[in-house]
Amino acid sequence: MNRLLRYTRIIVSLVIFVVLTAGLSCSCFVIPGVCDWLERIQIGSAVRALSLFSFVVWLMITLVFGRIYCSSVCPMGTLQDISARSIRLGRRARRYPYHYSRPSVTVRYVMLALMVGCMVGGVAVVVSVLDPYLAYKRICDSFLAQLMNPAANLLYNIGLTERQAVVVMSTTITGSIIATFLFVAVVMVSARKGRVLCNTLCPIGTTLGFVSRYAIFQIDIDTDKCIQCRRCEEVCKGECIDLTDHVVDGSRCVDCFDCINVCPNDAIHYTARRKQLSEPMMQRITGIARRQGTAVESRGTSEASRTQNSDNSGSHRHSDNK
Repeated sequence: MNRLLRYTRIIVSLVIFVVLTAGLSCSCFVIPGVCDWLERIQIGSAVRALSLFSFVVWLMITLVFGRIYCSSVCPMGTLQDISARSIRLGRRARRYPYHYSRPSVTVRYVMLALMVGCMVGGVAVVVSVLDPYLAYKRICDSFLAQLMNPAANLLYNIGLTERQAVVVMSTTITGSIIATFLFVAVVMVSARKGRVLCNTLCPIGTTLGFVSRYAIFQIDIDTDKCIQCRRCEEVCKGECIDLTDHVVDGSRCVDCFDCINVCPNDAIHYTARRKQLSEPMMQRITGIARRQGTAVESRGTSEASRTQNSDNSGSHRHSDNK
């Protein structure tokens, strides 16, 4: 089941990524109906179109399953996964392990407020950079389209229809510079830090994080089985597994399901159940138990005092005899 979850997530994310990338980069690769639908289900697109239904549906899905939108549907998230995976193939995975990092709460809220303010104020340039789908669309339009031109011309030369072979280039030098910078920055940062951009700068990720922390299905650690091997922490691209307290930050977990496949003792699961210690080390003492404990403590203190007093008296008598 763990492998099925992970492979399903990978296949879905790659299919959506390839379809959107091809369609956004060159008009001859657009799949009629499919590309439009994939664009409409993006959360940023739904918000800009004032589609309350799509937004609420995604919030409900997140409340049940967590941030599967970020791991499967968002093309910018998939680009980050590809970048992070590219330097961790084979034996190199152990050379670049992830480590738990505390959430940058202030930065996340500031970026969300900036996004909302720019949307209300009509500052389209900032919105196009902060919205992950618009940012990826800009990368495709002004950067990847340059790479798609030779392939499109080749398809046209071997007999494709004119409608399919038309390549629309409507980019500017400034747009190309911004798109190239975005692409290089995302690839370089993600290669070393995984999903840090999703969990720090992305307003969509922050919004879904408000809901996903209360999701029904979450990654849960069985503290009775955990042997502190830290393999789950080393593959967590969200850097949200805290093995000091054995908790997973649900607001930052993107449900990539990498961690549940590496545990050698089957101690971490994607489940609706929350594991409790079979023998709790610390409990809140109430009622009769508290009064009994207080009485025992008082008797212990009194006996210790009497013992200390008798010792002191014996010391004084010994001194007088001398």
